[in-house]
Amino acid sequence: MLRVLAAVLALIAVGCMSLAIVGMVTGRPGDRAGGLIRALAVLCFALAVVLNVIAHR
Repeated sequence: MLRVLAAVLALIAVGCMSLAIVGMVTGRPGDRAGGLIRALAVLCFALAVVLNVIAHR
């Protein structure tokens, strides 16, 4: 179960980073929104790593 949640969080992180990159290219989201999207991506990735480590114990 933890591995599935970790995989979902990793996919969310990939989606957020994709949105952030597209936003940087197009200039659509403002600086604040882009920063929040990148912060969310980092948070999701960090949680995915932690859950993956816990699942492998």
